[in-house]
Amino acid sequence: MAELEHRPTPLASLRNWWDRELRRPTGGSPAARIAQINRRRNVLRMLITRDLKKKYESSYLGYAWTILEPAMLIGIYYLVFKHIGKLRYDHYILFIATAMMPWLWFRNVVTGASNVIIQNARLVATMNLPREIYPVALTLTEGVEYLFTLPLVWILAAVYGVAPTHYLVYLPLAMLIELIMCIGVALLMSSLTTLFSDIERVISSFMRILFYLTPVIYPSGRIHNSLAHQFFVLDPLVGIFELNRKVFFPNIHVTAGMITTSVVGALLFFAAGWAVFIRLERPMLKEL
Repeated sequence: MAELEHRPTPLASLRNWWDRELRRPTGGSPAARIAQINRRRNVLRMLITRDLKKKYESSYLGYAWTILEPAMLIGIYYLVFKHIGKLRYDHYILFIATAMMPWLWFRNVVTGASNVIIQNARLVATMNLPREIYPVALTLTEGVEYLFTLPLVWILAAVYGVAPTHYLVYLPLAMLIELIMCIGVALLMSSLTTLFSDIERVISSFMRILFYLTPVIYPSGRIHNSLAHQFFVLDPLVGIFELNRKVFFPNIHVTAGMITTSVVGALLFFAAGWAVFIRLERPMLKEL
């Protein structure tokens, strides 16, 4: 009877297992790894601050470059498609800007993730931290950059006299979906490119193709080609961009299917990215 009284209950055993998982500096289940990163929020903030300072301190223009780069891209595409391509769309430059900002967030995460582990190789090898923290920090850093570019969108809206609609509530949803997807993409790309350097050479070409296949500079509603339409149905970026546009263009048709595709796609990227990162963690450490 005494032995039975001292035997831990199933709930106590589960709690003890979870406590051990949280104390592990690396490894453990995906849920435990997320909890480990959460417990090291201060380190995560330090990494984000370091990357932002490094970017701005190495540039004479500083924060202004965060606005100038997308402004120049928007101006080029506006010139080409509005005046040369004769694309007719009201407030076209604002139309481009509303999708260009989330696109740049996604693009910068994909390209930056290709060497984020290598750039932090010394920290990865010596610090008692979950290795996922570096791709996550990259994603959040680029997310802050995305927030820094939003004033340009609002300035363009003010110039055109376009006020945000009640669909402004969609913006946090679009940001959350993109954040989840970008974390998954960063984990996936950082692990694969660390082991297979050839992938990095393909990324730039792939991103150019994806840019034109995704409705950043043209309305998705004007695509009538059946093959392109099928791609849009499966592209999680479409719903994210259209939710961003809905804030200033209430006539943009955002369907439940678009949102569902974006949510499901983001979750799949998140799960796949974390699974691949866990699977390749040991081989990555050998490469470093």
